[in-house]
Amino acid sequence: MVRETGYYDTLGVNVDATYFEIRKAYYLKATQVHPDKNPGDPKAAEEFRALGEAFQVLSDPTTRARFGKHGKLCISQDYWIHTDTTYCIMFGSEPFEDYIGQFAMNTFYSLLEMEEETLDLEVRKEKAIEKMGAFRKEREEKLIKFMKDRIQPFVDGRKDEFVKWVDSEARTLSTVACGEYMLHSIGHVYWAKARQELGKKRAFGGLDGWVENKGPRAYEMRPQIGSAKEAERVVLQQDMMEPEDFEDRFRTRIIQDLEAPTFGIRWDAAMLDLVITLSNVSHATLNEPTVPEDILKLRAEALEMFGMIFQGATAPFLREGSLRNEDEVEYPDSDMDI
Repeated sequence: MVRETGYYDTLGVNVDATYFEIRKAYYLKATQVHPDKNPGDPKAAEEFRALGEAFQVLSDPTTRARFGKHGKLCISQDYWIHTDTTYCIMFGSEPFEDYIGQFAMNTFYSLLEMEEETLDLEVRKEKAIEKMGAFRKEREEKLIKFMKDRIQPFVDGRKDEFVKWVDSEARTLSTVACGEYMLHSIGHVYWAKARQELGKKRAFGGLDGWVENKGPRAYEMRPQIGSAKEAERVVLQQDMMEPEDFEDRFRTRIIQDLEAPTFGIRWDAAMLDLVITLSNVSHATLNEPTVPEDILKLRAEALEMFGMIFQGATAPFLREGSLRNEDEVEYPDSDMDI
């Protein structure tokens, strides 16, 4: 027995629905009314918000139990995460598919659903994880091709054309839901991996300069900044871990999301997926065996510039919604390298 069924009704699921069923219902309904597909539609925006709220509560066993016992009023207002961020962390962003593809967790759940229900769940999980590897490889191959095509103008010497195009692309993508978070996180991985290949040291970027969470957009921007900071933290962690251990952590998070789902687990899985995928794309792009060293160096310089523009943290690439402004930070040296 539950005190009220409002959130279940919003998602169109029974009160005894599994997490798998709740996740699927949220994805199908929220995708239809997503702000990027319904710009300027207040009715769709409100439905999207309600779906995100319902999913946040019902996808976490603790808050779901609290809601079932006491109703909606028991959920603290501090609990809510902006619904754009909720969806983006779970399912990615369609406008960014050329850069990140489909999140691996989505692939895992799709594969799990395709496995015969008569099989033991543990067997289904293992089969889905195994098949997911092939999908991830195919995804990376597409992303590598896309990135090599996009940086080719820089390699060919058309650097001004390249910079103008990347800046225009970033400004366009910044207007979509969670655009600045995706731009900053993708850009930071490109930038960091390119600098490694070029033999440059870490820069101060990321330690300071985050915009203040004030004003009418604070509720929207706070989780985007938090997610961007988390992505940067995961990049640093990757540098300190063996690749196999990092991959094991990612697979563990996917299984944990199925067995004991929390937003924290989902968040970590999404960050790991983004960083691992883009790191592999960067490495393959910058270490192609048949390409001359001078061309690979130009590719690395292009990728570093690509990442800097996407992050939008320095002039002239600052955007209205940029999450960080390094131009306002006073660094100890004029050279940011440390």
